[in-house]
Amino acid sequence: MQDRPTAAELLATVATYLEEELMPALDGPLAYRTRVAANLVRTLEREEALGNASLTRERDALAALLGLAPANGTLEAQVAELNRQLVAAIDGGRVEHARAWPVLMDVAHAKLAIIRPGYDDYDARGELP
Repeated sequence: MQDRPTAAELLATVATYLEEELMPALDGPLAYRTRVAANLVRTLEREEALGNASLTRERDALAALLGLAPANGTLEAQVAELNRQLVAAIDGGRVEHARAWPVLMDVAHAKLAIIRPGYDDYDARGELP
């Protein structure tokens, strides 16, 4: 791990440069692509700030819903496997939609907080499929 600048500081610096210095000097398609790049850097910045906390919460929530202990492997692999198992459990009727819905909404909110802040405050808990 690098001491300084941290990954978060580097991402913030790049995003600020793109947004405040480069974008005002551009127009047309190049300005649009630069805005997209700045948004991607801001997404990475939010992901870096949360660390593995969001993914750990997802893993733990899915494991609890399924009544399983996470499998071996990386955190990403564990979450992928639990998601696969949840799909199979819902398809097989072993997990009811009403029980899965709040967990899946929490997972979606956590992902939206990273990808599209502001869209994560919608409360759809009462809207069962």
